[in-house]
Amino acid sequence: MIKALVVDDEALLCELFDDMLTEMGYDIEVAMSADEALETLRKTQFDVVLLDLMLGPVSGFTVLEKIRRMYYPPMVLVMTGYGSTDVAIEAMKQGAADFIMKPVEPNLLDIRIRKVMDERRAQRLAITDGLTGLHNRRYFEERLDEEIHRSRRYDRSMSIIMIDIDFFKQFNDTCGHLKGDDVLRKLSHILQDHTRETDITARYGGEEFVMILPETSLESSRMLGERIRKAVDEAVFEGEERIPAKNITVSVGVSCLTDDEGGYDALDRADRALYKSKQAGKNLVTVLTKEGLSQE
Repeated sequence: MIKALVVDDEALLCELFDDMLTEMGYDIEVAMSADEALETLRKTQFDVVLLDLMLGPVSGFTVLEKIRRMYYPPMVLVMTGYGSTDVAIEAMKQGAADFIMKPVEPNLLDIRIRKVMDERRAQRLAITDGLTGLHNRRYFEERLDEEIHRSRRYDRSMSIIMIDIDFFKQFNDTCGHLKGDDVLRKLSHILQDHTRETDITARYGGEEFVMILPETSLESSRMLGERIRKAVDEAVFEGEERIPAKNITVSVGVSCLTDDEGGYDALDRADRALYKSKQAGKNLVTVLTKEGLSQE
C-alpha cells in the first residue's frame, strides 16, 4: 500500500483528498501547514507527498526544499490552483517529481502518483546491490560527496568504516559460491541491524563493505565497528567450520574526516586502517587518524 501525505491549508480539500485516495487504496495522512507537514515527515516515512504550493505564510517551495534535504526523501507531487505551468516547472527544477493542476481529477491523480512511484522503484534498483540489498558503489560515491559537503557546511563530524570478510576466498573455494552468497547476505543483515537511518551502508565490491556515518565521532565509529565485528564473530554461518579460522570474521578500518582533507582522503585512510587490521591478524578494528596513529 502506498503511504501518502497530503499537505494543503484548506480543510475541505484535505478531507476531499483523504476520502478520495483512501477509497483508491492509499494509506493517507493530512497536514494543514508547513510546520505540521515537516513534523509529520520527521516522525513517519512516506512514499509520496502531495504538496500544495500555496500554504498561507509559508511557501510550498520552502517545504519542498526541506524535504529534498532529508536523508530518505519521499517523492513529491506538487499541486497548484493557478493554472500556470511556470510555477510547476520551477517546483520540478527544485526537486518535485511531477505536478498536477487543481481542481484534481481523481483518476489522473491516481495515474500520476503511480507513475512517480514506478520511477522511485526504478531509481532504487539503479542504486541497490542485487545480492545484498544494500546500496551499490555508485550510490555510495555519490552520497560521499554530498555528506562531505554537508559535514563542512554545518561543521559536523563524519566518519567512514570499511569492512572486509576474512578468509572469504578460502570459504568460496571450499564451500562454493552459493554458500558465499549466503554469507554476504547474512553480513548485510548484520550491518543493517547495527546502523541508523541516516547512515549509508553499501557493498563496495566483492566481500568488502563501506559505511558513511554522518555526525559521528571517531570514537563512536570505533565502538560501532567493534559491535559489528563482535556480532559477526558470534554469528553462525553454514559451512564456516570448513575454513582455516573455523568461523567467519571481519576486519574493520575506521577513519574520520578532518577539516582540511580532500574528498576521498578519509576513505583512503579507512582502507589503510582495514589493511592494518588484516596485517595484524584479522578479526580486528583499527582506527587510523590523519596523524597516522592507530588503535587496535
